[in-house]
Amino acid sequence: MLRFHRRWLALEGYEFPRFQARIERERVARYLDFLETRGEGEERGACEDIGPALPTLPFALEMDAGIVAQLAQLLVVDANRLLHAEQAFTCHGPLRCGDLVSVTSHLEGVSWKPRRQVCFFTKASRFLVSGRLAVSSRSVYAIKAREGETAC
Repeated sequence: MLRFHRRWLALEGYEFPRFQARIERERVARYLDFLETRGEGEERGACEDIGPALPTLPFALEMDAGIVAQLAQLLVVDANRLLHAEQAFTCHGPLRCGDLVSVTSHLEGVSWKPRRQVCFFTKASRFLVSGRLAVSSRSVYAIKAREGETAC
């Protein structure tokens, strides 16, 4: 089991590097194929507003950009030690095929639960297209750790 590091608590407010990603029609089509819902009408509809059709696509963009690996690096742990505990998305406007999405993410909260020996990290992200908020998300990661200050 990992040791809990008090420095983890100081990471609250940490801002991950901003990145941009393009929503590619081919990727949307692959997702629809995987879900076995791809028909010409479904693809056209999904490309007009991806949010209702593929709400987890923004999370996939973050995975591509290595956000989870960056979090693990900040914590000085292997990424496979992080449990992805929860995620939620709010659609504020359409996200379309071809959109260039700017993504900002930060650690909104870090909390240590000594009784359970678990540290929770809440990451908030904003997905903007041409300065317009399209999607916001919240992801919670957890690490099982025991209390103590030792080097990783």
